[in-house]
Formats: sequence, structure tokens, C-alpha cells
Amino acid sequence: MTTTQAALSTDLKPAKLAGPAAAAGVAVFTLVLVAAATFGPNLVENDLGMSMSMGMTHYMELLSVHQPRNLIIFMAIPVILAETLAITELSLLFGRSATPQWVRTTSRVAGLVAGPVMLAIFVHLLVHAVVPLTFADGWRGPADVIAVLFYLSGTIPLLGLTLVELGIIGTDAANSLKWHATFIAIFLVVAHVAMIFGMLDPTLLGYRMAHQH
Repeated sequence: MTTTQAALSTDLKPAKLAGPAAAAGVAVFTLVLVAAATFGPNLVENDLGMSMSMGMTHYMELLSVHQPRNLIIFMAIPVILAETLAITELSLLFGRSATPQWVRTTSRVAGLVAGPVMLAIFVHLLVHAVVPLTFADGWRGPADVIAVLFYLSGTIPLLGLTLVELGIIGTDAANSLKWHATFIAIFLVVAHVAMIFGMLDPTLLGYRMAHQH
């Protein structure tokens, strides 16, 4: 590597690679969240007696009930973490070595937390929504399935970001930034696809509510 490339790599480096202690801490944090998601209270269960008179997908219903709890857990937290990473990424790219340390720290913390949080959400929805709906044939047409599956697929890029922060993916600064940008872009795309189909009236893609038969 040339002197210029080395300097550029140092300037762009978002944070130093994680040591064994950090990796162990993230592993414990992940296990605690996943255990809570699996064995904790069912956040999906709708005890408000909502009907399908409004023609909404399960994605939209999930965010609509138990407000503001569900909206914060299933939408606000993942999106805020991803957007924090996106904003700090731009700051690192434009500011390079002049980027304040708190920006680098914020990016690092958000990256380490994003994966475990989204994995816990994935497990919770898999246990309490996806599996029960599939066995009960409760999906509300293609829009419903697309919205939920794209939402859950956001787990992959956010886990990828955590692996980048742990130094498992992209072991040098330049590569880690490329992976960061790639995973952030993927998450934002799948999250918006989920949002669009989730807000769609499922009857527009062929679903028919029971009372319409």
C-alpha cells in the first residue's frame, strides 16, 4: 500500500477493530435479546379486537396496535439505528481525519447494537407471527407476505454491519467502509419495500376478506 493510500485508509477508518472483550460483550447482548424475544411477552398479539375493515396488512396492524410501544420497537429503533449509521458514514467520508471522535463512537455503537436488536425482532416475529400465520393460513395475500418478508430480510444487512464492526467482515478500513455503505443501502431498500407493501390495501393484490365471500 502506498503512503497516500495508507493515509486515506486511516482517515476513513470508522473505528478500531473490536477486540475479544467487545466481541464477547456483543455475543452476550445478542443472547440476552434473543432469549427475551423468544420467551418474553408476545408483543404481536392484538388484544384490541381490531377487524380487517380497514383492509390492512399484518405489517401495518403490527405498527398500529399497542402504540407507541410497537411503533418504537419494530419501526423507530431499527430505522433510527440505520439512519444514524448512514449519517455518520457521510460524516466520515467527507470529514475523514477531521471527523469528531463522538461521531466515530456513535457510528461504532450503532453498528454493534443494530444486528442484535434486529435479530431479536426477527426471532420474536418468527415465533409469534410468521410461523402461526403460516400454519393457520392467515396471510392476507401477496402484499402481506412481501411486506413481512422484506421487513424480516432487513436482519441480514444489520447483522452484517455488526460483523463489520467486530472485524469479521472487511478487516481493513477501506473494505469496512465499503461493506458499511453496502449493508446500509440494502437495509434502506428492503425497509422501504416493506413499508410500501405494508401500507398497501391487501385487497388490491387479490386478497379477499372473510366477510366478502
